[in-house]
Amino acid sequence: MAAKKEISLLPQSENPRSFGARFFKWLTTTGRVTIILTELIVISVFISRFSLDRKNSDLSEISRQKQAILKSVIPFETEFVQLQQRLAYIKDFYSNQPEYNKNIDSLITSTPQDLFYEKIAVSEDEKTKMVAINTSLIAYREESIVSFVTNLMLNPEIDQVNINKIEKKEKENQYSISLTLFFKPVKAITKI
Repeated sequence: MAAKKEISLLPQSENPRSFGARFFKWLTTTGRVTIILTELIVISVFISRFSLDRKNSDLSEISRQKQAILKSVIPFETEFVQLQQRLAYIKDFYSNQPEYNKNIDSLITSTPQDLFYEKIAVSEDEKTKMVAINTSLIAYREESIVSFVTNLMLNPEIDQVNINKIEKKEKENQYSISLTLFFKPVKAITKI
C-alpha cells in the first residue's frame, strides 16, 4: 500500500519563525476571530431589530394618542384664549373707566326724598371728559321738582342742567320729569 500524502497549500517551511509562516498563521487565526466577531455583531443587530421595531411601534402609537388628545383639546384651548382676551379687555375697560359713583352720590344728595328715579343712564364724552347722566323721575308735588332743579343748579360738581321734559298726564297725580345733567371734569372740580 502506498503511503498517504498530505496536500498543504501552505508553503513548507522548516523555520516556523520566518516572516511568511508567522504572517499566514496570524492571518488564519485573526481572520477566524474577525469573521466570528462580525457574525456575532450581525446576529445581535438582527435580534435587536425586533425589540427596536417593537419600541418604534409603541412610540408611534403613543404619538398618535397624544395627537388625538391635542386635537380634542383645541376647541377648549381656543375658547380659553378668547376668554382670557375678554377678561383682559374687561380689566382694561374697568381700569380706565371714570368713577361714576361720585357723580351719582352728588346727584342723590341733590334729590329730595319724595322724588323717585325710573331710570338713570351714565355716559362720558371722550373729548371733554364730562360725565353726562340722563335720568327720568317721578314727582308727586311741584315743590319737589322746583327744589330738585334748584339743588342741581347750586351743586358745584354739575356744570349744566338740561330739562328735557316735565309733564303731568290727565287723571294721574304724578309728574314725569326727564333731565340731562353734565358734570364737570374731575380736574375742574378739584380746582374749586
